Amino acid sequence: MNREELTNSLNLLLEQGNNLSTIVYAVMKDSYQVKKLDIDNEEITVIQDIFLQSIRDKIISVEEQTIIKVSEADNRANTVFEYDLDLPEGLNYYSSALNDETPIFSFQNDDLANIDSLIIKIGTEENQIKLYKKLTNVEVFGRGGYLLWKANNRLERFEDKVLRLTPNFDALSINETYVFLSLKLLETSFGFHEVIVREATNSLQLLTQIAVLDSVQGIQDLLGKTSFARKVVKIRNSPVFTNNIPNDRIIAFTKTHPSLINKMKYNDDGTQIILHTKISRELFIKMLDDAYLISELTAQYYESSAKDVIVSDEIAQAI
Repeated sequence: MNREELTNSLNLLLEQGNNLSTIVYAVMKDSYQVKKLDIDNEEITVIQDIFLQSIRDKIISVEEQTIIKVSEADNRANTVFEYDLDLPEGLNYYSSALNDETPIFSFQNDDLANIDSLIIKIGTEENQIKLYKKLTNVEVFGRGGYLLWKANNRLERFEDKVLRLTPNFDALSINETYVFLSLKLLETSFGFHEVIVREATNSLQLLTQIAVLDSVQGIQDLLGKTSFARKVVKIRNSPVFTNNIPNDRIIAFTKTHPSLINKMKYNDDGTQIILHTKISRELFIKMLDDAYLISELTAQYYESSAKDVIVSDEIAQAI
């Protein structure tokens, strides 16, 4: 999904106007069971307006925003992320069926303090969107500390709990596509690390096939760090692989680029690279991401993990 497709889908939803309806669901801690919140009809209209405006503010109106796949995520700003991997176990509730059989949240059996997240479903029969919102500590009042509130012109102890709805949300799903506004929720979700390590291990098979390294074990050993594992996942789309860059050219690059000189070792006949240090492994993965660039204008060397390929039509228009 590109940005135009995303915004078109969102605008199509917003154009439904008075035909839209909204239901809010609570995701309970520990069990991750989804329960429908029974909210007054007048208040649900206000909630719907709040989140429709949030969709406009956070996505539709942000003209310079880009969308990239989670498996290709880099450090560029003003980006949302299309999820293209298996959902981690901790977010399996994203795919929960939400219908009349979904149980109702009951104050007799349930506690506001035990709500982990909210799902806000907005739409019609034909067009729907789900917003996913992880609750923060400040969005459920009364689950800790000693609180006072005004009662009959006096301050009295407040012993109940209050759910405070703010317009922020972490992710959405539309047309069977999940879009995350940041990677923070994913990286702290139970099971995401296992997903990333599995995908990174699959990506390492590409390195094994071209045999430019004497061993990939050193890289495999570093996959315990999620941020590094995500970088390894990205190499599946490396231009080094897609352009079939030969091994001798890869090796020559590591011996001549200022950021890589003397950072790696080589086997006796110079046909394979030996990644003998943690730094050499990190630099090699960065190289596969084609992060080492040179300006044709100034001959200046740069490092950049955020790159947008310019196609021939765009080049022609720029000339």
